[in-house]
Amino acid sequence: MRYANERRRYVSSVGGLTMLCSVLCGLGSISIGRAQTPAPPGAGSARVDEILTALQKRSDGLKDIRCDVQFVEDDHINLSRLAKTGRILFLITEPNPHFLIHFDKAVLDGVVGKQEWYLFDGRWLYQGLERIEQVTKQEVARPGEKLDLFDIEKTPFPVPFGQKKEKILKNFDVSIAAPADTDPKNTDHLICVPKTDSRLYRKYDKLELFVDRDVHLPTRIVVTKNHGQEVNTADFPNLSEKSINVGVKPSDLEKPAAWKKYKEVVEELLPND
Repeated sequence: MRYANERRRYVSSVGGLTMLCSVLCGLGSISIGRAQTPAPPGAGSARVDEILTALQKRSDGLKDIRCDVQFVEDDHINLSRLAKTGRILFLITEPNPHFLIHFDKAVLDGVVGKQEWYLFDGRWLYQGLERIEQVTKQEVARPGEKLDLFDIEKTPFPVPFGQKKEKILKNFDVSIAAPADTDPKNTDHLICVPKTDSRLYRKYDKLELFVDRDVHLPTRIVVTKNHGQEVNTADFPNLSEKSINVGVKPSDLEKPAAWKKYKEVVEELLPND
């Protein structure tokens, strides 16, 4: 049972963090809508278009990203909170990008946990857990198969940059929230509500993107699911121009040395919907 709970947290973290990071990555916590007032329907549409256009263009010339991540998963059903801190490496390669997310600190309901890793090598997605000394691998792409990680409708783990504006507007009603004291500095707060005819309608109640006005990338992403019972928040506190195209090398994304003594398990990738 405990392992099953671990697997559910894994799927939730990967799906949330990468829609949100990476990846990808796992996501301090914010309750959606608390102390936040969205703009009236139709208000700010020109600004929304401007923000989404800049977000899409940000992928132009992108080679790599290296930054910190803070992830919080609030489970309001089980009254549980999981908080992780770590780093993300993302590298554009062919046919598919690579990424490595390393959480060197995890706290579950006040109890300090062990290290976690999430590695994608362009074909296989790996999850390494120090607590049980195990690596789980899932085949995401066949040999030579190209994934569009920037297609929010299709990718198993969409990343929060390079998203196509038309795909976002096709799948979400997007508005701008009024500024709040808890917002990251120098950001525009977009509230994205899935449209009823989008397949994402079953996955999310709401997505929130806090897009930096200079870097044009989200420095915070919040996902609410299951009628507000799950709230995942990813903060990228040091994401800046100094985090982009910093010379990440393929050797930086190799399997961690600690994995050499871990048991490896192959699992079938769970359906995205």
